[in-house]
Amino acid sequence: MLLLASFTFVFSSCAKDSDLFYESILEQDKDPVDPKDPKDPTDPVDPTDPVDPTDPVDPTDPVDPTDPEVPIDPTDPTNTNKIVGVYYPSSSAEISDPLKADHKAIITESFDCSGCTFAANQTIEPAGGVITGDNINLNGAYIENNFKQAFSPSTTFNEVYAGSRISPETFGAVSGDSTDDNDAIDALINNCSLAVTSKNGSYIKNRPSNYRRSGIFNWNMNGSVVKITSAANFNNAKVSVDAVFDITNLSPNIYNGEFDGTDTYGRLFYLHGQDHFKFNDLWVHNLYSPNAVRCVAFRFSINADASRFKYGEFKNNKIENIVAQGDGNFNDAGGIAKAWWYTLSGMSSSTTFNVVYQNNVVRNIIGDDAEGFYAIGGARVSHNGKFTFDNEDYRYCTRRAIKACVSNVEIKNSYFEEIPQSMFKSAQQMGTMIDFFSTSSGSLIENIRVHDNVIRTVPGNDAHYFLLSVTDAKDVVIENNVLTMENAGNYGGVRLGSNTSTYSGALQDIRVINNTFNNCYVNTMTKYAPVNNQPIEVDNNKFNFTATKGVDIGALRLSARNGAHGYINFTNNDIDVNMSSPNGINGVIASNGVDVVGVTLDKVNVTYTNGQSSRPFGYIKGSFNSTNVIKDCTLSGAGGTNAIEVTGGAQSAQISNSTDGNGNPITIK
Repeated sequence: MLLLASFTFVFSSCAKDSDLFYESILEQDKDPVDPKDPKDPTDPVDPTDPVDPTDPVDPTDPVDPTDPEVPIDPTDPTNTNKIVGVYYPSSSAEISDPLKADHKAIITESFDCSGCTFAANQTIEPAGGVITGDNINLNGAYIENNFKQAFSPSTTFNEVYAGSRISPETFGAVSGDSTDDNDAIDALINNCSLAVTSKNGSYIKNRPSNYRRSGIFNWNMNGSVVKITSAANFNNAKVSVDAVFDITNLSPNIYNGEFDGTDTYGRLFYLHGQDHFKFNDLWVHNLYSPNAVRCVAFRFSINADASRFKYGEFKNNKIENIVAQGDGNFNDAGGIAKAWWYTLSGMSSSTTFNVVYQNNVVRNIIGDDAEGFYAIGGARVSHNGKFTFDNEDYRYCTRRAIKACVSNVEIKNSYFEEIPQSMFKSAQQMGTMIDFFSTSSGSLIENIRVHDNVIRTVPGNDAHYFLLSVTDAKDVVIENNVLTMENAGNYGGVRLGSNTSTYSGALQDIRVINNTFNNCYVNTMTKYAPVNNQPIEVDNNKFNFTATKGVDIGALRLSARNGAHGYINFTNNDIDVNMSSPNGINGVIASNGVDVVGVTLDKVNVTYTNGQSSRPFGYIKGSFNSTNVIKDCTLSGAGGTNAIEVTGGAQSAQISNSTDGNGNPITIK
């Protein structure tokens, strides 16, 4: 399936994002989606513009007193029932006989026990017989788990059993054979809260299941694998119907195992209405969906206040080879692949939850619209629901590693690497490696923190898209990251604003500080609107340029071709250009035609080694009027005279105390 990544397709541009557009038109499971929110700010640029394309992780972190408590996992029960004798029941009458209380019942015979009530506090030992029946009252029984069958898969209890950990074998599964264990797994989930599978066992589940009970399900997979070996019983005619595990209300904790789609089927978990969930130490891989069908490892529909959702957790998982067969068009139902997909609703100002990601590895999320993580919803209200990513490693996601259309996101100590080859004929059809934007018109997502990460293209490969994008957002801090491309070209390291007309490009309280940019830069787009002209802070960053594709760029690039953009405090930044022919490298600032306004360049140091650009400090194709200030800047390895070229109008920027290495002032040509 990974060969899909090498294909390219011809298709038409469209500004609507497939997730949002088809959520409202083709979705069969009625997720709450606002039909007014169909646009994606990283969708195609103007085709006439070919040039411009709680925190439980770190023990040293302070605990937020508003964070919800992490749910406590149950301990494994021990058998506290007395055993005063042993017998071998062969009928419901025998096992219900009050005189058999506190006995061990060894099940060697099969019988029906519908509606029966076991004698009190028995110990049940599976031994070849099978009990069948509905609404069985276990009456304090302790079921021994020796990985043998005791009940038929059609059996139901009068209440969820929590007296011991039992296994799929308890309901008739056979580990390691080629038969479908679906019914036994269903019986396990529906009837018990504590489960375990045989050590390093292998089970098959080839049918969709819907689980509707409340409570918890704690499943120690014990190194075992659940495989999907046939898609015949799944609905592959509709976009998003059927999942291997479709769970409503029930809060799962599943860990220490493997789910293998065997390149056969593509929708694994779909969760609704939980108050918490945990998925840890899992290997989920080789999910596949044909054209027009979504491929999703974990999907969530969370009505936060209604379900009283408080906590979610993914730790130490590996999610890889999630493949949706596309048609080359990211804007239709085919080719949608996600490792995680969240749709949030029912948010209020008092909503408080944590979703924690730690030490997860993501590889090869492949499709037309393929993303490692996607979350949408809740942008119309300030709330306390948050997502934290710590020490994550995401590589080779076709369109995005993370798309967060939600507030309160922190990404830290993580590694992100682009896909080596684009599925798209035009790289401008791509998204952004890490993408933050609001889909609620007039409402900004807020409280975004991205720090101490490595975000880069594949070594030896040019960029297919931007590394980090933000639009329609406020209170964003991008700090202490290393952003790397092989060659400086059309795509920025940090992209501010949008190229999609339905977005305002609103940005408020944005800080880009203490980062290292290698062959990339800070980029403003066609839809770019700092709120109330409040300057964006770009401070104390390091820009290194060692290779170029010849495109006119600077450490700060304003990509629009018309209008007036700016309002940036670009301060205390160092720019090193180390190449013999720095063609297109224009030092500090480059405008693609837009008039530059309200930009302050303060204490910026530019150094050229081995070669000098013809415009070593800046190249502005629009005007550069007196609202702009250059002060206390230095230019080494190049001359200051005419170091800035302005070709589109006013050249009245205020320049003071800014010189080259020989003491000559930096001037405008």
